[in-house]
Amino acid sequence: MTRPWRAALGLFFAALLFLFVAPQAARADVSRPVGWSLGSATSQMHVGRVTLRYDPRLEDEAVAVAREIPRAWSEIEHALAGDLDDALTIHFVSHSGRIAEGTGMPQWAAGVAHPPTGEIAIAAHAPDGSLTDLDGLLRHEMAHVALYRATGGEPLPRWFHEGVAESFGEEIDLMRSQTLAGAIFGAGVPHFEQLEQNFRSTDAITATISYAAARDFVNFLRWRDEDGSDLRQALAQVKHGKNFEAAFVNGFGRTLAELDTEWRSGLTGRFMWFPIVSGDGLPMALAFPLVFVAAVRRRRHLREGWARLEAEDAALRAPFAA
Repeated sequence: MTRPWRAALGLFFAALLFLFVAPQAARADVSRPVGWSLGSATSQMHVGRVTLRYDPRLEDEAVAVAREIPRAWSEIEHALAGDLDDALTIHFVSHSGRIAEGTGMPQWAAGVAHPPTGEIAIAAHAPDGSLTDLDGLLRHEMAHVALYRATGGEPLPRWFHEGVAESFGEEIDLMRSQTLAGAIFGAGVPHFEQLEQNFRSTDAITATISYAAARDFVNFLRWRDEDGSDLRQALAQVKHGKNFEAAFVNGFGRTLAELDTEWRSGLTGRFMWFPIVSGDGLPMALAFPLVFVAAVRRRRHLREGWARLEAEDAALRAPFAA
């Protein structure tokens, strides 16, 4: 099989995965938050300043979601701003159809966020009844809220908003990696202007490539410097009134176009595995080190998140105890 055909085949299967997997997570915010009515979420618990409202039938799953909240929020807020307002309201329901009924979103949306109010809705089951990836779904929607707060609600390109949410939604996403690799060795990776247009496209392959590219570019920005301070500085500049491109010059010392060139120059080298994989299948042993690193990071951030929230709770209780 020739290289162009291998790349095309890889994109075809990635598009199929997008059609059946990606729609389980909402990829947009709610524009009409007033009147959110998720009546089945009648039970609730509190995790720090986060209120988790859930369907009583999902008690065990709700406990698991509650355990994930501190680590997920701690990692996201640290990467984007260092510290953010922690107040959130999360609605957890059984099926994506409940979200559609309560928020006005399409039936396929298994997760949605309204950043101005800090409200998030996630579902345990996708439209076809399959289980959703609750951790990834929660982190994706949290990232939308955190980015809004980190930039003071200033307008941002759609590709950047979705790239940030995708970046935090999954620590390792083999489907997105394969999709991007197929574009690198195939038709090419779209530039920012095209990415912005592609997020309004109904074409599955176009949308798949755009999500993968936006995610990878945001990952590049997050890990470009040792502690991620450049990205935090750029977002702080946006919050203080700088336009999007000027904020990147102040934060990274590079224009957005220069950062784009730097990112693209490393793509071929990072994805040299794709021609081999697309011909003979993925040697899964290569993925094991990545999975191990992700698991270690997850446990460390979980401990840090719980410690921070416990300290905040203690500070809030101190005046009442006195």
